[in-house]
Amino acid sequence: MADLKELWADIRLKLKKDTDKAEFIDGKLQDAFAAFDAKEKGKGQDAILAIYNLDVEKLR
Repeated sequence: MADLKELWADIRLKLKKDTDKAEFIDGKLQDAFAAFDAKEKGKGQDAILAIYNLDVEKLR
């Protein structure tokens, strides 16, 4: 998770046009980390799936 947090911080700085989506991803990552820490695997997976469904490959 530490690697993911570090990578996202680097990516987030490079996003220019998709600030709304970046904020959404920030929130969902926080939800996912909290869920996994609380041993709530399903909630964590749902948060990650919500990010995936944004079609993140097209963020700019």
